[in-house]
Amino acid sequence: MSPSSTPLPESRVVSPIEVNEPAPVLVAPTPTPTPPPEPVLPASPKPTSPQVDQVSVLEAQAALLPPTPGESLHVTDVDALQERLKLVEQRFSDVSTSFKRLQAEKAAADAILRELTPLETISDSQALRDFVQNVILKSEISLEEITRLNGKLGTQEGRVEELRDTHRLESASQSAQIEKQKRQLIEVEALLAASQGSITKADESATAQKAEIDRLLGEVERSKRVAKEEEEKRVKAISLLKTVRQKLVKAEKERDDVLREVAMSKDKDKAEREKELLEKSRLQTELETVNSERDKAIAGLKAQFDRELATIRDRHDKETAGLRGQFELEALTTKSSHSKEVTNLTARVSSLESTLTSLTNDKNAFFDQLQLRQAELESAQSHLDSLQSQNTELQYQLRESEERFVLLNDDITEARREQDIRSREPTSSAEDVARLLSTTEAKYESKLADLRKNLSVVEKERTESEAQWSRKLRDKVRENDELKQVLGTATKSRELDEGVVDKLKDQIKVLQEEVRLGHVEVAELRAQSATLEDLSTRAQETETTAKIQGLEQLVEEVKSRETQLRASNKTLREELRKVQSSAALLERQRNPGVGYWTSRADSAAPDTRTSMSSTTSSDSRVASPAPPAPPKNEEEEVNLEYLRNVILQFLEHKEMRPNLVKVLSIILHFTPQETRRLVAKV
Repeated sequence: MSPSSTPLPESRVVSPIEVNEPAPVLVAPTPTPTPPPEPVLPASPKPTSPQVDQVSVLEAQAALLPPTPGESLHVTDVDALQERLKLVEQRFSDVSTSFKRLQAEKAAADAILRELTPLETISDSQALRDFVQNVILKSEISLEEITRLNGKLGTQEGRVEELRDTHRLESASQSAQIEKQKRQLIEVEALLAASQGSITKADESATAQKAEIDRLLGEVERSKRVAKEEEEKRVKAISLLKTVRQKLVKAEKERDDVLREVAMSKDKDKAEREKELLEKSRLQTELETVNSERDKAIAGLKAQFDRELATIRDRHDKETAGLRGQFELEALTTKSSHSKEVTNLTARVSSLESTLTSLTNDKNAFFDQLQLRQAELESAQSHLDSLQSQNTELQYQLRESEERFVLLNDDITEARREQDIRSREPTSSAEDVARLLSTTEAKYESKLADLRKNLSVVEKERTESEAQWSRKLRDKVRENDELKQVLGTATKSRELDEGVVDKLKDQIKVLQEEVRLGHVEVAELRAQSATLEDLSTRAQETETTAKIQGLEQLVEEVKSRETQLRASNKTLREELRKVQSSAALLERQRNPGVGYWTSRADSAAPDTRTSMSSTTSSDSRVASPAPPAPPKNEEEEVNLEYLRNVILQFLEHKEMRPNLVKVLSIILHFTPQETRRLVAKV
């Protein structure tokens, strides 16, 4: 039988999707009652889903229901039934299309869920709710982790700023210490410059004293040159006197003749002696006055030198005492500052060593914690591996349950086919078939519900375990990273502290070396000051002693020179007096016409005498003419010797030339014109 021949109830068929169009009301005439046809179960096609199976079961139940007495009246109206059947078929086609569309949307949603989530279908609302809650929880955990990491970053930045501040303060303190050392070095250099200035001043004073000594030595040299010139003059005078003495030796032959005249001249000599005694007493008084003045001058010079020496010694003692006190104060200040710096540096080194020990202890503790955390991480990884193996086993069990579910579905379809075949048989009743179908459907639906519940519980446990272990693993990894960062920062800080300690040790060594050099320089300066004091005192003493000795020698030389000059003056005066007396006697005893006066007239004799007397009176060193001798050769020799002496005097002494020109004019018989020309030239 076809489905169009089966009677339909008046009530509307309830489908899973409600149709919006209202069912049309058909009013048919009352036909004659006909016997109801035998109900035959339609052949149900293979169900595609549980909803289609439910629709087919409902249709079969509706078909198996016995018709009511009122319906038998409508069976006769075939046209009305066909129209109603067409309407029902149209509604069924609409319901089937909407059901297919919904089924396609459900399949697409299930595919998306299978692709993006561990869920299989959208019908499992509890698993979907758990998955969404898990995602929300993960997002909240990630937000908390981000906030915690931001807080850690803020604390890390604060620590970095603190480290920068400490580094800045340390660099500022180091620069201040360097500036302080530079200032101390500049002060030491200034002190050295001041000491060098004092040394240069002492050198300048020494050079001034040396210049004074050189000046005195120059004066001594000049006085020596003057004395030498006087000595040369004296030697020349002595040579002239020797010549005069030689001439006097010749005149001693005539001494016997002159003795009588000498007796007569004794009275004159006595008078002259008295005059000489008076002159000698006068000269002695003058000499005593000169000696007293010289002694006063020497005493004044000695007192002046003593005063200058005392003032120089006092000034030098004051300068040395001031320099010594200044150097001692500088040494004490440098020593105290060095001791303070050394104590500060030792305290800082001890504090750095304590921090270094604490950092090493922290590093060891962090290393122990890191090892413990690594052990925990390894145990967690092993546990995660075991959970993954359990998860794979559960997945295998899930696959087995799905395969069983497929097999059960196949069994259900086969049972339905058998039921359909049995329902077609006339012996089976509709109630038994419906009951069997309902029982089998209820049984298998309960099994499917249990399997789905088990599957959802297993998936939920799997997702929870995965989320929990992923969270634990993430926490362990984060803690491991934090421990690594802390260990790295601890090692870096330790390296920095070690570098700072090494730098401070180097600075301490440099400062100790500078202090040692400063002590050495202070000792050298003290030694130099002591040596300068000794040298200056010795130089001043030697200079003063040398000056005193030089002055004493000069005084002695002046005294000896005065005595020599006085003795030579006396001898020269005596010899000159003797020469004058002998010349006067010779002129008195001389006959006119003898020697070079023979060619002159008798009237020229007094002129020659006056000229000779004038020449002898103008210069004490002019030689007197030789006494005449009876033979002619002796007179010529005397004239030549006299001429030679006159020419020597003329050439040596310019101031005597006007007088000697007259003598030469007489000796060489110049004309008056020649004498005037020579006088004009001279």
